[in-house]
Amino acid sequence: MKRKIIGLFFCILMVSMIVIPVTAVTDKQNKSRTYNDVDVPIWEVGYEWTYDFIMSCSYLVNYSLSGDFTLKVVEDTGSSYILEGNTRPYGGFNMGGLGLKTTRFTSMTFGLQMRKADLALENFIFRIKGFSFLKIGSITLPIPIHIKGSYYVEFDPSWSIIPFPLYDGKSGMLSGTEILHNVYMGLFWGLISVYGPNNYSYPYTPIPYTCTEEQMTVEAGTFNVYNVSAEWMDGSRFMSYFSEEVGNVAKEIILRPYGGGRVQYYLILELKNWNI
Repeated sequence: MKRKIIGLFFCILMVSMIVIPVTAVTDKQNKSRTYNDVDVPIWEVGYEWTYDFIMSCSYLVNYSLSGDFTLKVVEDTGSSYILEGNTRPYGGFNMGGLGLKTTRFTSMTFGLQMRKADLALENFIFRIKGFSFLKIGSITLPIPIHIKGSYYVEFDPSWSIIPFPLYDGKSGMLSGTEILHNVYMGLFWGLISVYGPNNYSYPYTPIPYTCTEEQMTVEAGTFNVYNVSAEWMDGSRFMSYFSEEVGNVAKEIILRPYGGGRVQYYLILELKNWNI
């Protein structure tokens, strides 16, 4: 059960920071966009998007992080896109009672593969590494601690979570999948293991969603958007705001309950800039 909870936490995190924000535009200045026959954006190598993010978790791994998240298309294989992402998060977290604060030498990197036909997620890997400072309560000490972690996931079948084509009033079920995990977290260049490596898998059942047309303002501008909202049986939910004007998600909100009305995990992403 503990492995399922940890896996679900990481999967929500990665999907929200990687999968949902990854949609594309063909020309930032030109209103004409390129889509396939089911209105899925067509990307080119070099497309890049930057988001402001704020995320917090208060269960198992306690943390609060914020910063800019940049994602870039680096390869087109013919049937799939290969993307790379990176961020230098600001904040702190607690692992097994050990308090740590991120530094300018803490980095998070991502690599993922997505099917071109429908932007379904095929696999991804997430890595965090670098130096952080030790914390005792609210006091940060100038004692550097090296952290190193990775999280690799495969989806069988590929997981489609953006139900193209989008239109006002659309509803249905997002597809289910079997998720295969490999998770590891360690300290001091991996010499001390905090968690894993662990290999395990479990299924994600189909999730009901609705789609409504709205207008919203973020740092990148004001957009007409399609709000794709989905909710799990435990009350976890996400809201993905896709803008046809820029061919991208303008905002993303993820909420996971803890019980008693408390929020165990949340993530907010807002489009800051894009380079097409």
